[in-house]
Amino acid sequence: MDSRLTPKQQKREQERELINEYHKMITEQALEPLYQSFLEWKSGALPYFELTELIHVFHKNQEIYKEFAYTDHKDILLLAKMKLERLTEQDIIDNKWLLESWGYDDKT
Repeated sequence: MDSRLTPKQQKREQERELINEYHKMITEQALEPLYQSFLEWKSGALPYFELTELIHVFHKNQEIYKEFAYTDHKDILLLAKMKLERLTEQDIIDNKWLLESWGYDDKT
């Protein structure tokens, strides 16, 4: 991290990196079934027209985009921390109700 950044800028950069890591994780999870379809197509088990339909369906799916474009920065950061298992005790205390509504179960 750039040492010329202010503490506030450093915190914002750390948050951005965490959100980017979460974005990469869920995008890769979403792409995995499509990748498997490509392998099936390559081996001859999946017809070309079915593969192109799956590509089209995936492309039309805007769920990941919507999650990141329309979710408040604070909420997407909290969700990223939850999904990447990086919640702090303070995150849990401050956001217990919201985390529980997302399915978080504090097992401590």
